[in-house]
Amino acid sequence: MEITGVNSKAYTSASASVEEDEEMQETQEQEAKEYGVSVKEKEEKDTTEFSSSDYDEADVEEKAENYLKNILFVGGLTEASEAALQNYLNTFDVAKFMKDYGPFTSTSEISAAMYAAVGSLIKQQQDE
Repeated sequence: MEITGVNSKAYTSASASVEEDEEMQETQEQEAKEYGVSVKEKEEKDTTEFSSSDYDEADVEEKAENYLKNILFVGGLTEASEAALQNYLNTFDVAKFMKDYGPFTSTSEISAAMYAAVGSLIKQQQDE
């Protein structure tokens, strides 16, 4: 089987480009050695590290209150639902909440636990 339509110029230019990159890297390594700078063989990859520490009671209480206030602020709730959420907010026991749903290492975990705790209290008004 014969391969046709291959441009030899494209192949040679691609290989020349690779050779130029290798030469430039060698030049940079030599210059780095001259100036006493160490050369890394592999590039370091970007990494993200998350804190593994748990949120304390003050943090959890703040996030939980903000969660409930946002629901109340958006509106569209029935009067009974608003009253129940406001009552939950006023009587919120952070220690019991953390015992039941914690420990928490992120705000999203707190939000999910808050939804589990008050999801049944949220009732939207029906458009009439």
